[in-house]
Amino acid sequence: MKRKKASAAAAEFDADEPSQAPLPLEAFSGDVCAALTARYGRSTAPQHRHLLASAAAIRSILVDDGLPVTPASYLSPAVSALQAAGPADPAAASALASLLAILLPHIPSSSSSLPPASASESATALAALLSSPDASQLPTGTVRSVVKSLGYLALHVDAAADWDAVAAPLGALLAASVDQRAKVRRCAQESAEKLFAYLKHCGCGKKASNAAIGMFEKHILSAKSHVNLNSDASEGKEVEAANMIGAMAVLVPFLSKKAMEMVFSEIYELLSPCFSPLTRHVLKLMETLLDHLKAENVESELANLIPLLLAYLHYDEKKPDDTIVAALQLMRNCLVKLVGRPTLWMEALPSAFEAVSGYLILDRKCSEDIARLLQDCINSHIDRNIILTGSQLCDHDYESLNDGAAVKSICLSINNMLCASASPPDSILTIVLVLFLKLGEHSYVFMKHIILTLSQIAIKIGKGSQRNNVEECIGAAVISVGPDKILSLIPIAFDVDRLTCSNTWLLPILDKYIYGASLQQFLECIVPLAESVQKASSRVKIARKCEDLQSLTDQLWNLLPAFCHFPVDVCQNFGSLSKLLLEMLKCDRYLYKPAVKALQQLVDGTRRLSSSDKYGDMSVELSALFSSKIINFSCSNLEGCSKKDARKNMKVLASHSVDLLCTITEYFLDSSPEKRVHLKEALRCLAQLSGSTSISNLFLSLVKRLGLEDTHLEQENLECQANEVDKKDEGSTDVAEEKNKKRSLLMELISTFAETADEDLLDLLFGFVKSSLLNNKPCESKALFALSIILKEHNVYSLARLDEIMMLLHGIKTHLDNGVLEGQLLCYQYLLVHMIKVNEENTSKKAFLILNELIVALKSKKESRRLAYDVLLAISNSLRSSESNSEDSDIQRLFTMVMGYLSSPSPHIVSGAIAALSLLIYNDADFCMEVPNLIPSVLVFLQHKAIEVTKASLGFVKVLVTSLQSEKLLNLQADIMSGILKWSSVTKHHFKGKVVLILEILIRKCGFDAVNLITPEKYKAFVRSVEEGRKGNNNPAPADRAESDAQPTQHTAKRRKRFDSNVETRQEERPTQAPFFIKGAGRARPPGAKFQQTKASGRRGDRTNFKSKSEARPGNSQSTKGDKSQGYKKRTRSDKFDKTQNHGGKASARTSRFKKPRTAAAT
Repeated sequence: MKRKKASAAAAEFDADEPSQAPLPLEAFSGDVCAALTARYGRSTAPQHRHLLASAAAIRSILVDDGLPVTPASYLSPAVSALQAAGPADPAAASALASLLAILLPHIPSSSSSLPPASASESATALAALLSSPDASQLPTGTVRSVVKSLGYLALHVDAAADWDAVAAPLGALLAASVDQRAKVRRCAQESAEKLFAYLKHCGCGKKASNAAIGMFEKHILSAKSHVNLNSDASEGKEVEAANMIGAMAVLVPFLSKKAMEMVFSEIYELLSPCFSPLTRHVLKLMETLLDHLKAENVESELANLIPLLLAYLHYDEKKPDDTIVAALQLMRNCLVKLVGRPTLWMEALPSAFEAVSGYLILDRKCSEDIARLLQDCINSHIDRNIILTGSQLCDHDYESLNDGAAVKSICLSINNMLCASASPPDSILTIVLVLFLKLGEHSYVFMKHIILTLSQIAIKIGKGSQRNNVEECIGAAVISVGPDKILSLIPIAFDVDRLTCSNTWLLPILDKYIYGASLQQFLECIVPLAESVQKASSRVKIARKCEDLQSLTDQLWNLLPAFCHFPVDVCQNFGSLSKLLLEMLKCDRYLYKPAVKALQQLVDGTRRLSSSDKYGDMSVELSALFSSKIINFSCSNLEGCSKKDARKNMKVLASHSVDLLCTITEYFLDSSPEKRVHLKEALRCLAQLSGSTSISNLFLSLVKRLGLEDTHLEQENLECQANEVDKKDEGSTDVAEEKNKKRSLLMELISTFAETADEDLLDLLFGFVKSSLLNNKPCESKALFALSIILKEHNVYSLARLDEIMMLLHGIKTHLDNGVLEGQLLCYQYLLVHMIKVNEENTSKKAFLILNELIVALKSKKESRRLAYDVLLAISNSLRSSESNSEDSDIQRLFTMVMGYLSSPSPHIVSGAIAALSLLIYNDADFCMEVPNLIPSVLVFLQHKAIEVTKASLGFVKVLVTSLQSEKLLNLQADIMSGILKWSSVTKHHFKGKVVLILEILIRKCGFDAVNLITPEKYKAFVRSVEEGRKGNNNPAPADRAESDAQPTQHTAKRRKRFDSNVETRQEERPTQAPFFIKGAGRARPPGAKFQQTKASGRRGDRTNFKSKSEARPGNSQSTKGDKSQGYKKRTRSDKFDKTQNHGGKASARTSRFKKPRTAAAT
């Protein structure tokens, strides 16, 4: 133990001073000795004993002389004693030096507390101690403490009035800055840095610089004389010089301009092509000097330094990676400083690429940093506007320019790197990518050979991340030079005789990276090629070959959307393109899909450019195509796209839009349902360009041509014709069906045109929809969907005709048509969202009517319940915003409205409201804590007498404990436990199983002790049994366990284990909730639940054998009039169970083991 204390004490004195806690002198009335005794009095370490003895001796002297026992009074006696002890008494010197280092920070900086004369006297004495020949014999800790004390005292000397007083301490600190002991050297450099800053502030910066130059000159000459020698003596001198260079790097910011120039002119000569102990320090010092010097002051030195750096950059496996990076970074900064001499980078940069190629090819650890620095050089110095001054120059003229020759040399070096590696590293490919984008369209002149090399690598290399990087480089070339020049280098040609096509691997790259291309090229090059392949495929009789050719044809036609990414010749060639689009849209096989995508891309892209003044949005889209982070992303082809040009293109598109709209509408009426889905997207784009007047004329002409002008008159004859339906002949029935089909098609068009309609067009469309809803039952679902689009896109129009729309929707009888019900609920969804956002009194009553319809639907049949849940969830998502925690937010108003139904006298409505709240809190568990009285208002219904209300309340609690984090559950568990435990003994309606499941989740999240603490004594045994059962699920039962604990319980327990661990445990780990309901599913599943989805609750493999069919849904509130659920099996007279369920008619697969009484495990 003593040994440990001694080592700890030594470590304390050896440590840097900031790590020591200051003495609590205030607690001892400023008595230093008392404070030290309180801290070190119990220590048996010799260092501490010497320290306390020294402090006590000095205190005794101070008391005898009648001086105060403050830190300032200790200074002079301690320095005198230290000077007297010296190296002859190392223990006493160490104790006194430590005492000084501890005391000095407690002396106030005012001249009254520490007069400059006293500080000068003490500093001179300490400097003399450090400068004595015997100082090297002192321990490292002692010297470091003296150095630190000297640095502190030197800051209190009046340097402006008495330079001699600070000269000796400064010299001592500079000498210690090159000490061989690292701790002494580091402490001296820190003190010297503070002292130089103080001297510069006092106006003595020049004198301080001279002192530093003196130290520099003292060591630099010996360093130069031994820099190329390999003897042990030269190694020692180099280490001493390295320490000096490190000290100078710290002092550079405080040196005079002349001193920095002198240091720079001397230091760069120490850089040699080979690595030495000085290399790292020289590079660091030059980097620091370069940051503080102007180029004109050291221009000639910089020009001489760059060749030295290039010589060092050449590959040598013995050179440390960090020095290569530092040298390249220094060269980059030199070129930046000499930006006024462009010829310098033209000479240096190609040589740098060549020099570092070895590191890049071998993919050394420093390759990424080297690639980053080379990218900076490319972006800083290579300017295509300077390199290529005019489009009238030919390729030969480009390369004959000085800067062009430099770029050509760089590209040659890069190509050599690519050729030297079968699988080029990412660092090289990143440089290639940046260079393509920097040179733009002119990279075709300099980088042809690189494109060809990349194509050869792409052919040879297999699939994987490496191939993706190669494809990105080729994609950058496509963006830069355009697909026309790429195809001139890598042609895609079809051999009719052999039925083969070359370079088909390029097609996916073109599809992804074509931007700013020409429509004319697609029309003149790609279309003939696609037609040629298509004709050949029709003549081939071999099925496999025919499929390959057809696939190739599809790939060629699918290039059309890519050519429509911001094309440069819309004004000149859209007329020809529109004819091609119509031909493709008319085709029933596959061509209409790329045609629709192309039209969408063309319209959307042109609109974006016409409404944006900046190229930034487009550059963000392009940079997302590359996995590498591109610095200063640029694309010359697209930078020329202006807002003015985009508006011209919009006018051209609009001039053709009406004809295209009419023609495509004709195609739409004669197309299959699958094709109509795609054509609607094309019509939607064209409707945005055509204007409401043109659409109105088109719609009216369609109504007239299809014979639907009498739609408004059909309502009067509907009742009269109802009694004569059976008397109609087959021909009239066919006519009615044909009319309904035509009307349905118009409804689909209405849903397409409604998005961009103005008020007059909306009146026309709404009138047609309204009449169809009133008169034509077969078209109700399509009409409701069209109406929902109107309501979704036009909130002002919807609220203006709210009464009419509400009466229209309220009069619709959904019966058994799920399509009609879905359309009606969609309309309710958009109306309710608009009304809640508006928050006006005249709409609140109608909002409650809509909400009432949704709650009633929650208590309806299975499909209706699913649709109602989906709509309620969509409403919640629409209302959610960043201000959702505000007092009057939209989502909070929705919660409040639903909570209003909790006061209904009808248990049916109350349970529906609780089910709605269950869904809402599951979607946003944290927000439910912000709604006032939400949770207490629901928990109180656990005491309700109605079975369906209790069911819904237990479902709410289950969702609550599943969704909330454990920290928030701790505040609610008392209320939850008091509400659910009373149902722990009720096995009917699965209440006990629900309580067990809730308890297991609570125990898992909050811990058994926390749950047991708030459990009433009456239920403690039950809670403990739940905990034991939960542990039994996690640990297999022993082999000797009685067989009575048997298969039914074990199997159901295992199922519950799998379900619970996936639901609740994973639920608390995930910050966000998964969608509560699955589209098209008959019931909801909690997120993460991995059990087999079945059509009936009793199917084998489903752990919910004892559940009603609605229990799996959160907040379950399935309507029941008695104690039996819908899936409950009744006994027949033959004493057998009827295997037919009331809902769905599916046969149950329950086995005999499920005839036992229900247990908690069957949850």
